[in-house]
Amino acid sequence: MEMKKRICIYIVYDKQNIIGAYIEYALKKLRRCCDYIQVVCNSENIWEGADIRLYAERVIFRNNKGFDAGGYKDALCYSIGWEELKKYDELVLLNDSFYGPFGDMESIFKKMSAWACDFWGFSRSHAGTMAGQTYGEHIQSYFLVFKKNVIDSAAFQDYWERLEYPETMNMAIHDFELGINYCLKENGFRDGAVSDIYGSAPFFRDDENPYLKYPLELIRDFNVPILKHKALFFGNRGYANALTAYRFIEENNLYPILYIKEHMLRKSKFEEGMIDYERMETFYKNHSRVFIYGHGTYGKNVALYFMYRGWDLAGFLVTQNAENDDAVTLFEQADIGESDGIIVAVGTREMCREISVYLGNKCKGEQLLLPNW
Repeated sequence: MEMKKRICIYIVYDKQNIIGAYIEYALKKLRRCCDYIQVVCNSENIWEGADIRLYAERVIFRNNKGFDAGGYKDALCYSIGWEELKKYDELVLLNDSFYGPFGDMESIFKKMSAWACDFWGFSRSHAGTMAGQTYGEHIQSYFLVFKKNVIDSAAFQDYWERLEYPETMNMAIHDFELGINYCLKENGFRDGAVSDIYGSAPFFRDDENPYLKYPLELIRDFNVPILKHKALFFGNRGYANALTAYRFIEENNLYPILYIKEHMLRKSKFEEGMIDYERMETFYKNHSRVFIYGHGTYGKNVALYFMYRGWDLAGFLVTQNAENDDAVTLFEQADIGESDGIIVAVGTREMCREISVYLGNKCKGEQLLLPNW
């Protein structure tokens, strides 16, 4: 099969302006199968960590205007330009929101080059509803590849020239992730996903994000070579599946697991809604018993993390026990001693603030561990 000439645009955004080892790993993988790589840093300065200049022909810095979509637009319309772009057979757009890729990327490119599609990604999302708006089935935008006929089309260029910089994340999803899919399909281009090769998954349902709900199946059964960062957040309803996927990656040596640990540890210290892993470990060691306040998705996922670490959990505390579960105790009826600790495990800022005030009137401050809200 004829070798394809590929150009790649890789978006990097880090709130602490650090290039993690997982980014360096991804760039090394891309370097093997892309002829030209341009890294777009959605920060004005981001040199701490790995030196990305070793893996890219060009690195540009910008503010985060328009999120990923804005970075792609600036690279395509102003930095690279359409005449230069048309010298290539395939365009790869991706961001730094995942660990991987696992395995040989060139083999995936070869399979998808032969697949009857004009643009493709790693995973396909079914239809659903977001923020009260319905959306159709589409290829998810964290990794997209466009073939020659798309690159050369007026529709593709016109889409990017007309795209306004999204002002919110919901706008970015609507205007970019959904927008590029709809635009290309309306102009007769066919979509595809790596997971399509292995057949559609009957358990994937509408209103479910596959990379959050089914990361294990995507990696193990459908050859999707990534794990999204968000899948390992305690607020993810598919956290149990993601934790199993993490173990699968580790046990099968698919990826340097230290890169995931290092990044998640750092992210846990500042990312909204996460709990600092190091503080949680110290908190666990410093208290004779540890309870989790909250028995929803977030609380149950923190309990799963306890199981993964081999830690003992004293039980769940709630304000009202509607489940009649032996593991759940009404806080007013719990015998909380001065040496006990409570992790507040709820998924919204408002609930966390309300519960922390309530508990603060009954416990010492050092007895409480809160998420980053």
